[in-house]
Amino acid sequence: MKILVCYPMKSLAKTYMPVYSDVLVAESAAEFSRLVQLYMPEASVIFSEMFNSPVWEWLPALKAQLPPNSPLIIVPLYRDEKMIEKVAEESGLEHVYLLSAHLSQEEIRHQISLILGFVKECVDIRSSKEKGLVYALLSYGASGITTFCINYPVILARQHPEKRIVVLDMNDAKPDLSRFFKLQQHQLSLFRPDFIDIQTTAKRNWSNVCKQSAHLPNLYYAHAASKWKSSELSNLINVFRMQFDYVYVDWGYCFPESETLQRLLHTVDRNLLFVRADPFSIDSAREWLYKWRERGVKCEVLLSHLDPGQPFRIGEDVSVYGVVPRISESRLMQSHQSCSVLIEEFFAPKSYISSLKEIAKAQYMERSAVFC
Repeated sequence: MKILVCYPMKSLAKTYMPVYSDVLVAESAAEFSRLVQLYMPEASVIFSEMFNSPVWEWLPALKAQLPPNSPLIIVPLYRDEKMIEKVAEESGLEHVYLLSAHLSQEEIRHQISLILGFVKECVDIRSSKEKGLVYALLSYGASGITTFCINYPVILARQHPEKRIVVLDMNDAKPDLSRFFKLQQHQLSLFRPDFIDIQTTAKRNWSNVCKQSAHLPNLYYAHAASKWKSSELSNLINVFRMQFDYVYVDWGYCFPESETLQRLLHTVDRNLLFVRADPFSIDSAREWLYKWRERGVKCEVLLSHLDPGQPFRIGEDVSVYGVVPRISESRLMQSHQSCSVLIEEFFAPKSYISSLKEIAKAQYMERSAVFC
């Protein structure tokens, strides 16, 4: 692949590029434009420090010079990153990949390799009868989704080592899961240009983009918090359904009720609303469920923070997917601060583990689990 790079030092530019790539380096913005006209590169990599004019001037003009389907990868300065993202979004520029300003040289090389396909791809695509199941996890806040996503997939991966499981942190307001697993270098939003077309999206092996568990080779995590368009979300869900057996989407807050949220609710296989086991939370959840039921959305309840022996009433016509007991705030804080998975600890909370195992068992049997 012929790659044109815009970087101030020709001798160092190739250290950022994939091995075995054919690289031509421009040491100024003017030289870059000249070489584009001469060679029409298959891909371009630019460092934003090379441009003195405002982003909204140089970026659209530069993109217009490139071949229509040629990927443009931008390595930004800290001061430019947000503005480049905004200009690319509002201008509708396609095939523009914006890296993070926090990356090291090695991380830049790795992500460029992923985008351009230099990393070996071996895509596991299932037949239509073998497509995986996608679960959307939603709440009104502070109901245990993050704790569930940290612990439950580990149990599921252990019980079914033949199944490929992925957890996607889509909580744009509070991406705690990404902080816990340190997923900053595993962001699906970097590949947003790929999600425009399902045919392009399906060609990539998305397990290479995700972070694989150090102890469970069939368990993966990814940071997917972004302002997704509904069409992008549909393609994302469809391709992950083809490449994984179980996909858990930590959406987080089910408000505001955006167009993308509505697409999510109608696209996934099961919607799980996490609800704290207190009267106010249960009443609010019941109203939300009834409202969405009128719109043709089926949603089940996962009741959390239930004290031992505490009765609960949520309505005979409301489907309860499962129940998990309360864990003390101090216990949870200790686990989260140390990035320790509860179920892997020596003195793990037995009642919590038992409830998760029941849910995993019921899920495999494709039924609901109510356990307390």
